[in-house]
Amino acid sequence: MMMLSARPTGNGAKPQRSLSKALLRRTLALAFLLGLLASLITFAGDLQREKLALESRVLDVLTSAVPSAASAVYDYDQQAAVQVVRGLMLQNAVTHVQIFNGGHVMVDEQRTVVPTLPQLGFIGAADVVAFERPLHAPGDINSDQDIGRMLITIDRSLVAPEVLERLLSFVLVTTGKNVAFGVLLYWLVFNVLARQIARLNQVMAQWRPGDGGLHLPLVRGILRATEVDGLHQRFSELTALSNSALKVLQESHDSVLVDNSELSQAVSDRTQKLEEANERLQHLADHDGLTGLKNRASFDRYFAKAYEKAVKTNGPLEVVLIDVDHFKAYNDFYGHQAGDKALATLADILRSVAQRMGCFLARYGGEEFVGIVMSASVTANDVAHAVHRALEAANIEHQHSTVARRITVSIGTASFSDFRSVARPDVLVSAADDALYEAKFSGRNRTVASTPEIRAIAEEKRLSVQALLHAVEERAFEPYVQPQVDARTGEVVGAEALARWVQDDGKVVAPGGFMDIAEKTGLIKKIDMIILDKIQAFLLANPDVVPKMSFNVTGENLRDVDYVTRVVDIAGATGVNLVVELLETAFLDQPDDLVLWHLDTLRDAGVEIHIDDFGTGRSSIMALMAIRPQRLKIARELVMPLGQQKGQRELCKNVIEIAKLLDMDVIAEGVETTEAAQIMVKIGCPVQQGYVHYRPISLDALLEMGAQSQAS
Repeated sequence: MMMLSARPTGNGAKPQRSLSKALLRRTLALAFLLGLLASLITFAGDLQREKLALESRVLDVLTSAVPSAASAVYDYDQQAAVQVVRGLMLQNAVTHVQIFNGGHVMVDEQRTVVPTLPQLGFIGAADVVAFERPLHAPGDINSDQDIGRMLITIDRSLVAPEVLERLLSFVLVTTGKNVAFGVLLYWLVFNVLARQIARLNQVMAQWRPGDGGLHLPLVRGILRATEVDGLHQRFSELTALSNSALKVLQESHDSVLVDNSELSQAVSDRTQKLEEANERLQHLADHDGLTGLKNRASFDRYFAKAYEKAVKTNGPLEVVLIDVDHFKAYNDFYGHQAGDKALATLADILRSVAQRMGCFLARYGGEEFVGIVMSASVTANDVAHAVHRALEAANIEHQHSTVARRITVSIGTASFSDFRSVARPDVLVSAADDALYEAKFSGRNRTVASTPEIRAIAEEKRLSVQALLHAVEERAFEPYVQPQVDARTGEVVGAEALARWVQDDGKVVAPGGFMDIAEKTGLIKKIDMIILDKIQAFLLANPDVVPKMSFNVTGENLRDVDYVTRVVDIAGATGVNLVVELLETAFLDQPDDLVLWHLDTLRDAGVEIHIDDFGTGRSSIMALMAIRPQRLKIARELVMPLGQQKGQRELCKNVIEIAKLLDMDVIAEGVETTEAAQIMVKIGCPVQQGYVHYRPISLDALLEMGAQSQAS
């Protein structure tokens, strides 16, 4: 066997380094390309999943928006439809939304978008998908009717920036890991092998024939156990590092799966909450928040369809309009929270009656409710009677009702059979309202059905109310005064202010011509305040024209802090002795704590308290002692018959005796004859008011009378 020997030379390191660099470049290039390819494949897959998730989220939002869009199309509410479209446009992927009302475009909104990553070519290009949803009519009648449709176009390439950042970060990290893996592989495997091959190549290149045997100590050195162990150790380290990297990658993958699962669950929960919120909004849009009944808008929609059906089929249709009697007084006495509770209780009662009688019920507004009866076996009158009986059984306390000591309602009804020639549902509701108006004016707590006569009366009263409202706006009320005199001397000792309506044609209307309407329409306080304003202006300009100025005060005004404060302010500003006259029938039955408190306030301000029309009510000595008036005004019903009826003189004398016992003065009103005036003087009542002395006169006439008195 020929032995070869070789001797290494000093320049052997150079080829080794050159070969190592070449292997390193190739290793790095191959690792980078393979890592980049794997990362791009992963990126494309994740991006496609994100597109599908984006499409799912948009479809969930679209589904939740369908009821609102249907409601907007049904009501032809352009603004509501625009709000639905704008809500959908909040999704970045939505590029075009159309809402159709039948075959017509109701809303059409689109926008031009830029691909999220245009530099990625086909991956970032537009990925347009269009969806269509039909819109069905809401409500109870024909609920499956197709009234329109909604189209939505999305671009699935518009992935959220944070998602793209996460995916690109994953690509970069993965590529970096692969490159690092290649470099490590080079250093642990290829670099060792390349160094040994370079040494072997050096020995072979230096051998020449005749040199003898070829000795390859370096080649044998490759197979030394220590170097094999070292190579095994390096492969073990590489395997451990690879396993660690795979473990980190698996944990990252599991974390992404968990995040995706949590995100999917969050999207599902969000979608469910949106659907629930949409259902609540739809319920709030159709129902009254306080009573839970259908609201005015729901009634209008239902009634329009019911009326249309009645016109086509000539079927039964009646309207029942229900209004709570004296509900303002209930709120004022018990408070608005108690008033709301009473309305809710009343609504439960009405709902029970409506369900039992099979009729539609809604809250029309305030304390007013409306029902629709479409049955041949049940009439509006049957429903009204059932409501009255149910309220009577409930017995809801109302101390300040002038009808009863419990809450009552007034009801007006109207039947479609009386209006078949009029194809307008509002006319039927207006007729029921006229009947309700008549029930109110007839004393409340009753049911009135619409008739031509009632509608004519209601129209006349409506015109009167409009005229009175106009008079209040124009402040067309003037204080007239009726002087009060000492019948022994003829001296004017005071005057009572009386409201007069001065109409546009100059006609002066006494309270009997408008007071009833003013009280029932709630205008009495405004008229009283107008009279107070003009009395104050007159007294400020003429403080000495009359010793005392008196005026009537209603029970409502005496419970009003603003009104009482106004009287106190006038007394302080003018310096004139003011007198408030309280109707015996209104105050002496049960004077409450608020009335007594306000009376003390007036008394402390120097305002005198008189009882008007004394002798016609049901006063008691205890009530008089609680109010403590300075004077009793003997009612005209007792004074006017003097000299004509036996016993009237004794009645008046008894009233005067009662006043003396209670340390109170007296004044007689309704003194119409000289004989009556003389009798009242003889029995101890010299201060009198009546036509025999003076009729009511204007403030200018009072000034002129005062001037003549001073001149004489």
